[in-house]
Amino acid sequence: MLAEHMTWIEYRDKVKHSVVILPMGAFEQHGPHLPLNVDVIIPTSFANLVAAKVDGMVLPPVTYGYKSQPTSGGGPLFPGTTSLDGDTLTHFILDILRDTYRHGGRKFLLLNGHYENVAFATEAVDLFLREAKDVKIVILSWWEQVPDELVPELFEGAGFPGWDTEHAGITETSLMLFFAPELVRKDKIIDDQAARIPKYAIFPPSKDIIPASGVLYKATYASLEKGEIICKQVTDVIVTIVKQEFNARSQ
Repeated sequence: MLAEHMTWIEYRDKVKHSVVILPMGAFEQHGPHLPLNVDVIIPTSFANLVAAKVDGMVLPPVTYGYKSQPTSGGGPLFPGTTSLDGDTLTHFILDILRDTYRHGGRKFLLLNGHYENVAFATEAVDLFLREAKDVKIVILSWWEQVPDELVPELFEGAGFPGWDTEHAGITETSLMLFFAPELVRKDKIIDDQAARIPKYAIFPPSKDIIPASGVLYKATYASLEKGEIICKQVTDVIVTIVKQEFNARSQ
């Protein structure tokens, strides 16, 4: 299932018949309680779960993403946040698609875990499709697959701030408590929010739109139980999408 664990012969025999899943993340601050690679752990975990259900193949993740933005990730001011220029990210993804296609891959799922990546993944796919034939690609972000009816339950008592602002907050903290609890500093989970959240961009960013902690919403409302619920429901949704779009079979 994991391409990195295969021999070249195993890879050759599997890539031609599988949905190839590329997790896309970032190396970005996630407050005082979560590690810098949250945006890699979450989509890679979903990728592994989905691949196990549809006989997919998971490529090594894209571990750096496009530049963190102040109101959706805290921006570049936090030590550790390390980002790529848009052109770099676009061509990084494009090169992976080209070589995997050369090896026989024809069905691709780009499973995203970092809010700012989508436009550049889309550009990579657009460039790729100018030269590739008989190929199908789906790009999705895990949070957009959370069922609408689940949102009130997840954000009960806190209110839903919008997915762009839900950074290092309820859902990411809950999923990390489920996927990688050993990496969560439970004694440092806090609630925080920017003093204001403008609906426009400011360069350089004003300090009052970036919480000093890096937590953009109410992380104390997170729980392992919520993480388990999100995991199950989002995995089921993505599996349904893969079956529908790629005619993949259940395992």
